[in-house]
Amino acid sequence: MARDSNCPKSIAVWVASGLIQCIALIALFGACEPLFAQEKKSPAEPVPAVKPHVPLAGKACIDCHKRAVSSKVDCLLAKEDLCDFCHKIPAEGGLSKLVEASEPLCFQCHKKDQFKGKFVHGPFAAGACIACHDPHGGNVPGMLRSAGPAMCLECHRDMNARLMNARFRHQAVATGCLDCHSPHMSDERYMLKTAVPGLCGTCHENVVKDLQTAAVKHSPATEAPACMNCHDPHAAQNGELLLGDGLDICMQCHDKTVKAGEQEIADMKPALAANPYRHGPIQDRDCSACHNPHGASYFRLLTNQYPRDFYAPFFVSNYDLCFRCHDAALAKEERTTSATKFRDGDRNLHFVHVNKASHGRTCRSCHEIHASATPELIGATVPFGNWKLPIAFEKTENGGSCASACHAVQKYDRRPAKPAQQ
Repeated sequence: MARDSNCPKSIAVWVASGLIQCIALIALFGACEPLFAQEKKSPAEPVPAVKPHVPLAGKACIDCHKRAVSSKVDCLLAKEDLCDFCHKIPAEGGLSKLVEASEPLCFQCHKKDQFKGKFVHGPFAAGACIACHDPHGGNVPGMLRSAGPAMCLECHRDMNARLMNARFRHQAVATGCLDCHSPHMSDERYMLKTAVPGLCGTCHENVVKDLQTAAVKHSPATEAPACMNCHDPHAAQNGELLLGDGLDICMQCHDKTVKAGEQEIADMKPALAANPYRHGPIQDRDCSACHNPHGASYFRLLTNQYPRDFYAPFFVSNYDLCFRCHDAALAKEERTTSATKFRDGDRNLHFVHVNKASHGRTCRSCHEIHASATPELIGATVPFGNWKLPIAFEKTENGGSCASACHAVQKYDRRPAKPAQQ
C-alpha cells in the first residue's frame, strides 16, 4: 500500500492544535487567579457593637435570677439586690465572676476573729465556704446546702456506712452533727464544741452530775477520752452505745491488777478463767448490775450499800446490794426450811453467821463475789486482813462441812433430826 504523502503535515497540524488549546487554558485560569485572591482577601463585614448587660444599669439582678434567691433564708446582700458586692458582671453579658476568692469575700461581712481554735475544719481551712453554704440563701438555717446530718455525710461517707449498719445510733446524730461538733474551728480534737465529759453533760445531765459528786469516781469516766473510753459517740452494735458487751468492756482494764488509790483490785481474768461457776450478773455479762460504771457513793463503785469490812452489824439496809436479788429472809429468820439451804435441820446457819449486833460475818467471809469452783460460790479461803484462811468446804448430798481457822470442823444436814429413842 502506498504511504500517504500528506501524513507528516497532518501530524504537525494536530500538534499545533493541541499547543494552542493548552495556551488558551493557561491563559484562562491565569486570568481567574487574581479574582479568587481578591475574594479571599476582601475585608470581613463590620461586627456590630455588643450591647451592655441590660439589668446592670438598674442592678435588677433578681428580675432574671429569681431562682438564685428564692428561699426562706436569704443572704442579706441578695435580698437587697446588692449582687455586685460579690459578683463582677461582664459588660458583654455571660457568666459573672466573684470579685475575689470566697474566703476573703465572706470575711467582708463575717468577722474572721470570731472563729478561733487550733483545729480547723478542712473546707474552712481551704476557704471553701460555699462547699457547705449556699451564698444566696436556702431553706436551711445558716444557709446550709442540706439539713441535719446529710450535709456532713456527703463527705464523711465512712461514717454514713457505720450509721447504716449499726444496731444502735446516738440520738444526737439524728438531730444533726452540729449539736456536738463545730463546723469551722475548735480547740478540741474532732472539732468538738467543748471537752468531754462536759459536752456529754449537755444532754446527759444526771450522769455527769453524779460523776462530779460521786465519792468514788471511775477513772475511765474522768481520764481522756473519758466517755469515749467505753462508748462510741455515733453508733454501735451494743446497747448504751458500748464498744463491747458489758463484761468485755470491763475486761479491757480488769484483765490485770488495777491500782485504786491505796488499794489494788485483783486481776479478774484468771479468776473467771479458772472457775466454772459465776455470780448471776457475771453470767449475764452485766457488771453494772452491781457496779456503777461512772461513779458511786460506795466503795468499789457498788450501786448500793454493802459492808466494807469482814465484820459488820446486821441490819437489812446494810446489805441493800445483796437483797435486791436475794431474799432477806435467809439472814433474818432464825429458823426456816425454805429461805436457805445452808441450815442444819431448820436451824438457819446464815442467821448464825451474819445476824449479829456487832460482829456479824459479811457475805464475802465465805462466798466469792464473781466466780467460784462451787455452785454456791463458796470461796477456797477466808480473807481476813492479810491472811487467806482455808475454808476446806466439802459438799454432801444433804449438807456439807467446813473447817476454817474460825472454828473446828463443823457439819450440817438439812434433813430433820430423828426423834430420840425411848
